[in-house]
Amino acid sequence: MLSTRGETYAKAGLANSYLGPPKPPFDKDNMHGVVSFGNAENFLMHNVMLEYIRTQVASDLDHTCLTYHEGPFGPRRLRAAMANHITTYFHPAAPISPDHLVFTNGVTSLNAICALSLTDPGDGILLGQPIYGSFNGDLRVPSSCQLIYTPFHGNDPFSPDAVARYEETFLQAREKGVTIRALLICNPHNPLGRCYPRETLEALLRFCQKYQIHIISDEVYALSVYGEDDSSDGFVSVLSIDPAPLGVDPSLINVLYGMSKDFAASGLRLGCLISRNQRFLQAVLSMRVATAVLEDRDFVDTFLEKSRRLLRSQRDLAARALEEAGIPYAQGGIAGFFLWVDLSKCLDKAIVASRGGWAAELDLSRRLQELGVEMSTGYAYHNEVPGWFRVIFSLEEESLKEGLSR
Repeated sequence: MLSTRGETYAKAGLANSYLGPPKPPFDKDNMHGVVSFGNAENFLMHNVMLEYIRTQVASDLDHTCLTYHEGPFGPRRLRAAMANHITTYFHPAAPISPDHLVFTNGVTSLNAICALSLTDPGDGILLGQPIYGSFNGDLRVPSSCQLIYTPFHGNDPFSPDAVARYEETFLQAREKGVTIRALLICNPHNPLGRCYPRETLEALLRFCQKYQIHIISDEVYALSVYGEDDSSDGFVSVLSIDPAPLGVDPSLINVLYGMSKDFAASGLRLGCLISRNQRFLQAVLSMRVATAVLEDRDFVDTFLEKSRRLLRSQRDLAARALEEAGIPYAQGGIAGFFLWVDLSKCLDKAIVASRGGWAAELDLSRRLQELGVEMSTGYAYHNEVPGWFRVIFSLEEESLKEGLSR
């Protein structure tokens, strides 16, 4: 009874991890519960955000939040609040106005909109390895586009030299008849937790201009950069780069942002597309909570300062535990809620020999689940080699320690 596209959704199993009876989580009342390193959420700041919403937002609701009067792109007040937020923290090279923003019900929906708007079936979107695994379901499934992954073969994927790798992959795809329509990056990166330097972003912009493809910069972790000394050190938004001296068409530049990561509010389902390409701006939903939060600059400053401090503390705790256990992890991470951990020495050698490294990685993932630890595999993140896992450290301290111990 489903369409061909509906069957594709069903077979993709996009909701499998959320279906079935919930597994009791570890807490002080259930010491044998599961510790999940799976979902990248800032659990450390939930109470702060919840208290703000309860005390500052509920009493401020009025009938305008229930109407369509301002259209499907998000209320003008919300778009103005987000434009001001982007101006304050992303340092755009050119002014950002409410007319450059539209909202959807989450960045996941924005990903689908990008793929549906920029590609025809069979067209390609270029990505690096590793990268956020759910882009497959978010982009490919709804649009029937192809995701073309770029290996770096040990080169630094954040250096300007990495652009040559992207170009190699682009040209190889073109030779096979695949038309690449866009380059998608995570900045800050998921799962590596690093930020792209300005010179690399400039090189990527020139690459996109050369081949007339869009750049989509997913910047949902922009303000969750804890750095080494300065909490704001490291992140450079693609919006902060003036495209004119580079000879880049500004209509090729698109940024995705939302409230889910930096504001510990994944459940609000609010995604924002920032673009000067008016034909590309389209959306479906908005939310009043975000407006109230973004308009309260004092709260935002205080919230982000505390969030960065807690993220840094929990990251250091996790890093120390891994180092004491002799478990390697990708270095240089200063953003996000995760560490990219190398458990390749734990792969079952017999399975590697008989069925390959990816089968051994799946076996290791199952063994970890039996110990009450859930986390994403390298295969799910399109890693180049098996044995790597993403560990979330933005958990309450007791849960983090328990999960690392296991």
